[in-house]
Amino acid sequence: MSDVSISFRDGNLIRFQDVAETLGSKKAQAAFRRGLNRVGDTARTHTIRAVAKQVGLTQTKVRRFGGIRTIRANNSNLTYTIRSTGRHISLREFSARQFSYGVKAKPWGNQRRFQGTFIFAGNHRSGQFVGGGHVFHRTTSASYPIKMMFGPAIPREIIKDESAKAFEDKSLDLPDRIAHEVRAITDGVVD
Repeated sequence: MSDVSISFRDGNLIRFQDVAETLGSKKAQAAFRRGLNRVGDTARTHTIRAVAKQVGLTQTKVRRFGGIRTIRANNSNLTYTIRSTGRHISLREFSARQFSYGVKAKPWGNQRRFQGTFIFAGNHRSGQFVGGGHVFHRTTSASYPIKMMFGPAIPREIIKDESAKAFEDKSLDLPDRIAHEVRAITDGVVD
């Protein structure tokens, strides 16, 4: 399980302290909550897009296999969190195809050969799946036991490289968005 979060921290509180005093606590809290959720939703979209590109899957598959859940900011907790609880994803999902030498698949967006692996029973042209199209390799020189092969795990990928950068870049928009929400609540009177 991995989390990435945006929260309303002390640095932002100091900047908007005058606004909070002018608006009152309920209206200020509403502006902060709305701003956090709007920036969080945008950051979530950009993060999922970056993770999909990073691991070599579609955004739909990232959402499905990543166990991605959003915990939005509310009045009692001014934090927006993206939580991923998915497991390692089967190589089957990465365009796996069997050849005479083994299987080709595209985990992390790069085509790779997996020597000695297989999808089909018998030979590579049989067309009879061993286990629903999953990729397997033998753990000994005997026919059995076999072990399924996996690619990346979304919880690990969401907190590194381009996906983490995408989340952080979008979270920098928070002060401007809160200022926008304050203007919306006050009809432009308070800036």
